[in-house]
Formats: sequence, C-alpha cells, structure tokens
Amino acid sequence: MKSIRKYMEVSKITMSNSLVYFWNFLSKNLFFVFIMFIYLMLWRNIYGQKGGTIGGLSINKMIWYLVVTELVTLSRTDIHSQVNEDVKTGNIAYLLNKPYNYVLYCFSYFVGEIGIKLVTNAIAGIVVGLVYVGPLENFNFIYFPLIMLSILAGCTINFFIYIILALTSFWFEENSAFFWIYSKLVFTLGGMLMPIDMFPNWLQSVAKYMPFAYVTYVPSKLAVDFSLTSFLSQFSVQLIYLGVFFTLAMALYRKGARNLNVNGG
Repeated sequence: MKSIRKYMEVSKITMSNSLVYFWNFLSKNLFFVFIMFIYLMLWRNIYGQKGGTIGGLSINKMIWYLVVTELVTLSRTDIHSQVNEDVKTGNIAYLLNKPYNYVLYCFSYFVGEIGIKLVTNAIAGIVVGLVYVGPLENFNFIYFPLIMLSILAGCTINFFIYIILALTSFWFEENSAFFWIYSKLVFTLGGMLMPIDMFPNWLQSVAKYMPFAYVTYVPSKLAVDFSLTSFLSQFSVQLIYLGVFFTLAMALYRKGARNLNVNGG
C-alpha cells in the first residue's frame, strides 16, 4: 500500500505542475487546429468528388474520426525522451538506487499528465469538430464512458511502446530511428491518415491485428461508429496488448539495469 501511495504522489505532483501551465497546454493546441484544417480541406475535396460516404463514413464522421486520432497522438507525454537521455548519459545508474521502480515512476508521471493533456486537446478537438462539420451524427452519450476507456487504453499502449523504444538505449547508442519508424507506422497502419477500412482487403487483414491500430484506429472508430460488440472484442485486445507491452517494458528495464550492475555502470 505504501508503495502504491508513493507513485500516486508522483502523479499528483505532475498533475499540479501541469495545472500551473494549463493555458500553455491550451495554446499548443493551435497545432491541433492547423492539422485538422489541413485534413478538412483534403477530405472535403475527396468527398466533393466521390460524394456520399467513403469507407462507411460520411464527411461528418470522417472529420470526427480524425479529431479522435489526433486527440490520442497529441496527448502523449514526452517522458520517453527523458528516459532515453537518462540511459544514454548514464544518469540511470544513479536512479537505480532510488526507492522506486523507474518504469512505474514514468508511468505515474504519465498518469499525472495525461488527464490535463486529454482535457486541453479535447477542448480544441470539440471546438474544431463543431466549427468544421457540426455535432457528431448519431452520437449516443450513454456510450461516452466506454469510448473514453478505449481512448485511455490507446494512450497507455502508446506510452509503453515509447518507453520500450527508449529503453533500447541500453543496447543501442543511437535509437532515434526507432521512434521515427514507430510514429510513421501509427500514421499509416494505425489509421491516423485514414481509417483502416479504406485499405485494400489484404492490408486491412494485416493492419487490424497490429498494435498500431489499437492506439488510434480502434478508439476513433468506436467514437464515430460505436457498437457494444465491437467495444467488447476490441477493448479486450487493447488490454492484451497493454499487458504485453507493460511486461516487455518491465523486462527490458530489469535486463538493462542488471547489465549495468554487472558491468559496474
């Protein structure tokens, strides 16, 4: 219980610090507005030529789908950059003696910051969606808590993948390419640019089983086209991926820390 309490304190401190810079977070959402404006111009032109629905989504649902994908990706914390730096500079050797697990400390930091980022990005996203295409069609507020669970799961999967990539610094002197590759995989196979339903059938069958889809595509598709059956099946997979990446992050950290101790780091 005492162990849990100390991580909760880290989350509280991080949240307090984030609230101090609340308006700073809000001002950064100008980038959100800019990205969504580009998406709107692109998809208005596409829908103007095609008409009707594309991939089963009207332009209203398409824009709201993209709002949610951006909400998830822009709400990530940058703690992985600090992890990367700590390992590369050797500062991690001093942190090993602290009375906490480093990965869980980072997760506590993420928990404290994600709430504020989700709120500020959601404010920007809702305003953008309402101004550009109006309220989301056929949206049922009863399912909002379940949609938020999927969004939080997507954000958390994203966090642990970034932590795993940062921990590769124990073995790779330069790992920035890993972050770049992962971000592009989320952008394409994760359905950020367009829903996976618009991919060729063979690519859909691959992408829908990849973890990238469960970061952005799944919560976004549930937001605009919710069904309880889809939620139960897809959220279950999100939880499985979450368990896998959490376990992998902890294993990599323990192995890297053990190597440091053995080598006198």
